[in-house]
Amino acid sequence: MVVRTISGILGGILAIIVLVFNNDVPMLLNFVISLICILSVYEVFSAMGVKNMFSVMLPSMVFSAVLPLFGSGILWQTIWYIYTLFMFCVMLFFNKTLKFRDIAIIYSVTMLITFLFSYVVKLRDWGNLLGTFYVTYALSIAWMTDVGAYFFGTFFGKTKLCPEISPKKTVAGAIGGALVSSIMSIIVCMIFQLFVFNFKVSMNYVNIVIIAFFGSIVSMIGDLVFSMIKRGYHVKDFGNVIPGHGGILDRFDSVSFVVPFVYFLIVNVGILNV
Repeated sequence: MVVRTISGILGGILAIIVLVFNNDVPMLLNFVISLICILSVYEVFSAMGVKNMFSVMLPSMVFSAVLPLFGSGILWQTIWYIYTLFMFCVMLFFNKTLKFRDIAIIYSVTMLITFLFSYVVKLRDWGNLLGTFYVTYALSIAWMTDVGAYFFGTFFGKTKLCPEISPKKTVAGAIGGALVSSIMSIIVCMIFQLFVFNFKVSMNYVNIVIIAFFGSIVSMIGDLVFSMIKRGYHVKDFGNVIPGHGGILDRFDSVSFVVPFVYFLIVNVGILNV
């Protein structure tokens, strides 16, 4: 627990540094998300046992890096088309090495990771000067859900949530995750209102709590989805680069599902009374 906590704190500090410098060096966040996409794709390929098949691994990693860097413009569309065409060619001409199932999973996972993580940049760009706040709010939902679920599950968890997918997750952990996420979302928003916006922007705390609560549920769904992928390939973690947490994707799996959810609700419902 100590190692996990220290790693989490250090990771949070790094995330804060990136977000603090977002307005001065906006491409820093793009590069960080691009790197996360590359490493996440690599970790999934490692779990699948295809990381040495460079004919599919390298194009997939290159593709996963492009959307966070350049957005969904003509360049990304061109690379997406080339990548899709290439993967079908691999399926046609290398069917003895890779089966259709393998190609379908590789392609689907690459697209899933790329699209979901790119919404961090998309949320930042949509928010303009408020982009850093929106991204911080979205990340806090995912990570505070993890924190709440971990501690409540450790001390109060008895009833298993989905033992066939993730044996350590409990009902108490799920409830604790939703509660901690909702409470911390209020605290994060109050900090921004007091020290960043200086009360020039008012918060809609009803929407803030509602989005955080349901975002917490989405976070847990994302966690379970990637846990199911790990279980399908008989691996405990996607990697070991983050002590106490596992791989990059083990730390960001919930983020990948939460940020698009927060993006769609903020765009259509809003959490600020500007």
